[in-house]
Amino acid sequence: MKKNEGCNFVLADREYEGYRWFKPLQVILLTAAFYAVLLGVVLLMAFLAGQVSGISLGEILYGNSGGYDTVDMYSPVGAIMNIGSIAVLLPALFFATLVVRYRLFGSYQSVTGKWRMRHFLIYFLIGLLIVALPLIINSFIKGEATGKIHFTVAGFILCVVLGFCQCSAEEHIFRGLLMQAFGGWTRNTIAAIIFQAIPFAIIHPYNITGKISVLISGILMGVMAYLSGGLEASCAYHILNNVTLYIINGFGIQTVSTNLNISDLVFDALIQGVFIVLIVFLTGRIKEKDI
Repeated sequence: MKKNEGCNFVLADREYEGYRWFKPLQVILLTAAFYAVLLGVVLLMAFLAGQVSGISLGEILYGNSGGYDTVDMYSPVGAIMNIGSIAVLLPALFFATLVVRYRLFGSYQSVTGKWRMRHFLIYFLIGLLIVALPLIINSFIKGEATGKIHFTVAGFILCVVLGFCQCSAEEHIFRGLLMQAFGGWTRNTIAAIIFQAIPFAIIHPYNITGKISVLISGILMGVMAYLSGGLEASCAYHILNNVTLYIINGFGIQTVSTNLNISDLVFDALIQGVFIVLIVFLTGRIKEKDI
């Protein structure tokens, strides 16, 4: 089950003994089934949290009808509902791999068949300067600060913790499961990277410019996974981007908006481009030290 670090992460699916074209489809469908069950658990937890904080589940669902402009990710109920509902994709995929059994869960994480924590920490720590800091500086330059703090203490903790899980879940599903499924079906790296980014863009409720921005982000994070041979780099970028935005929005430094403009698209792509250059520079050096 373990793969050589020199293999193509995007096309790794076909290298597993027992691979058949329908095996990835089975994992996808079972992941969806387990997700439906776990989503019910999330709804129950959000309802119970709402009973404590005085926020009804109906209020959360109605508030979210306005997209990112009205979404609540800052109260315990909002964090559980809006971030936790995505985070449970991670255990859903894990359970699906236990049932299908043609490859292990860790094989979706890197070409070594496991999560490479050292790689992740290196990308994450350097990414604090390359990704998080520019986002914070840009938020002040925009001049959208309201000074209104949206977080509760419990909401802040849940938002950050679940934010890590949510971004990791999205990377496992899109840059892991789907990208490798497309890689197995098409046997083409570029096609697989592009195809997985399409549903990634569709699920984000942005305007057209925003969806194009997310599509580009999905492609570039696919490139990150391809170049680094795993999800550690793309997870580091995704977490730093999302959690930083959650924090600066939650503390009233920047306003969440469903409508992105061209400058937002260019800024995000530029940061990701710099991060990809970092990956190219570091990947070989990290491997050399691991030997």
